[in-house]
Amino acid sequence: MQVCVLALGSRGDVQPFIALGRGLAAAGHQVRIAATADYGPLVGAYGFDFVPLVGAIAELADPERIQQTVRGSVAGLARYFFGEIVPLAERLLLACWHASADADLLLTSTLGMYPGWHIATARHLPWVTVHFHPYAPLDDHAHPEWPSLPPWLPGRRWYNRTSYWATDQLFWQLLRGAFNRARRSLGLAALGRLRLLHTARAEATLLAYSAQIAPSTARAAPICGYWRLDAPSMWQPPQQLQSFLQAGPPPVLISFGSMMFGARGADLTQMVLTALRACGQRGLIFTGWGDLGTQALPPEVLTIEAVPHDWLLPQVAAVVHHGGAGITAATLRAGVPALAVPVVGDQPFWGARLAALGAGVAPIPLPQLTAQRLTSALRELLERAELRTAAQNLGAALMAERGVEYAVHWLESYYAERITM
Repeated sequence: MQVCVLALGSRGDVQPFIALGRGLAAAGHQVRIAATADYGPLVGAYGFDFVPLVGAIAELADPERIQQTVRGSVAGLARYFFGEIVPLAERLLLACWHASADADLLLTSTLGMYPGWHIATARHLPWVTVHFHPYAPLDDHAHPEWPSLPPWLPGRRWYNRTSYWATDQLFWQLLRGAFNRARRSLGLAALGRLRLLHTARAEATLLAYSAQIAPSTARAAPICGYWRLDAPSMWQPPQQLQSFLQAGPPPVLISFGSMMFGARGADLTQMVLTALRACGQRGLIFTGWGDLGTQALPPEVLTIEAVPHDWLLPQVAAVVHHGGAGITAATLRAGVPALAVPVVGDQPFWGARLAALGAGVAPIPLPQLTAQRLTSALRELLERAELRTAAQNLGAALMAERGVEYAVHWLESYYAERITM
């Protein structure tokens, strides 16, 4: 079958689909991945057909650009959203439509389900949405974008369920006009204001994380395990990084993935340097989109660009990260204790899971981060042996899982059943 993947989002939304794509290709299927242009080189390194979609994460999420447009006001935020984001939605749906022209099966990320529904219903395609975090409007979890309420608070179950409906409705109402313009250009009927997006759920859902890390209450969605992506076969580590790792004890890795901080990056870097110095610890700082590690650094700290996690993480003493689903999974697989500094989305959830599993310390939300709190957390990570033991035990269990194999078999079965209906 020809599989089209709409991998909308950051690297954490793209990389797992590459791992799945390798499994599908090994089983004889054709795979095309559509994502923002930022991730073309990553997809291309594994030999997949890549379709660049409109916009670039590095531009859309640039805090300096957003701040200049918004200028601290609600009106400015509205201008940015309707002037920059909404027009992209129309172009995005058209680009996704063309990317899926010859598809037999459509796979979408959480964000990809918004354009995915229009495409799947118009083309009569089997469609599966993949979530890399718990995503079910049931009693136990609020939507990842919503704060969690304490268990004792009355109305918590209603709040959790409503958070999913309300989020879907907000996205639908904000983007309805742009999607309807795209539908008209494709010869499709426009959809009314009261059309409820909950009717636009995918026919099927996969949860691509480990049930050992976050059991789900989603009754109908299988949890297939993480989709692990090994380094490209021709990849070689930079000599400077190899020399640094060999020159002393394992360093602490500081990685905030695709998060962008703008001018705040210098302050965050200074906090990191202060904490590392106080702990007498070497460090690696992942520069991300170039916001971190821009000032002069001491010789015991090295900045790095993207490096495959499966190669790097087993060689570090601990990790400080943003709590993204991908980096959380990677640190656990490597058996390395971690601190999450959540910024947005599902990151607080994964940070809390790390602490609950005993494989990390309590998360510190970015607005609450100080050099003193970071120093204290780093000392815990480095000195509490039980954290590393718990992380190593979880890592061994996760390495035994076969998430990609499970997903490929499930998708093949689903597709075969769907086309015989």
